[in-house]
Amino acid sequence: MIKKIMMILLYSILSIVALVLIIALFTKKDYTIVRELNINQPDSNIYEHLRFLKNHKQFNVWFLKDPNMIETSKNVDGQIGYILSYKGNKDLGSGEQEIKGLEKNKKIDIELRFIKPFKSTSKTPFELENIGQSQTKVKWTMQGQMNYPLNFALLFINMDSFLGKDVQKTLENLKSNLEK
Repeated sequence: MIKKIMMILLYSILSIVALVLIIALFTKKDYTIVRELNINQPDSNIYEHLRFLKNHKQFNVWFLKDPNMIETSKNVDGQIGYILSYKGNKDLGSGEQEIKGLEKNKKIDIELRFIKPFKSTSKTPFELENIGQSQTKVKWTMQGQMNYPLNFALLFINMDSFLGKDVQKTLENLKSNLEK
């Protein structure tokens, strides 16, 4: 009797796992989060601040979660190919950011590579649009992918809601810092 119950339980668990794996095959893997904010500074000032990844520690909500993070870097900050690696507490995790492209006063292309708590790569460009003599629209996009079978979670987690508040808060911190 116990053996029969155990077999039914085992088959039930295996069926659920198989169902999740099958559903994950047909579930989207990509997500995009976009937030924008107007900052009362010329695009050139914002560009010069954003292109140096060391400055991101002053406004990025994730970096602010661990002021004692350990960081290392490769190449020259503010230039294409610069990599800032970080290792922090459980709230921050570990990973690295790399400057992949620069378009003066217009765009900073950054690739974010998470290592912990899970491996993932996201494109996180900042785009700047001059909207007045001393005002700039700053748009920050986070485009990522959850690989199979973790993408199953995207059926239940709205990444825009989940991470969007942190993206927005980061832009608000940037605005506050630059408008002082």
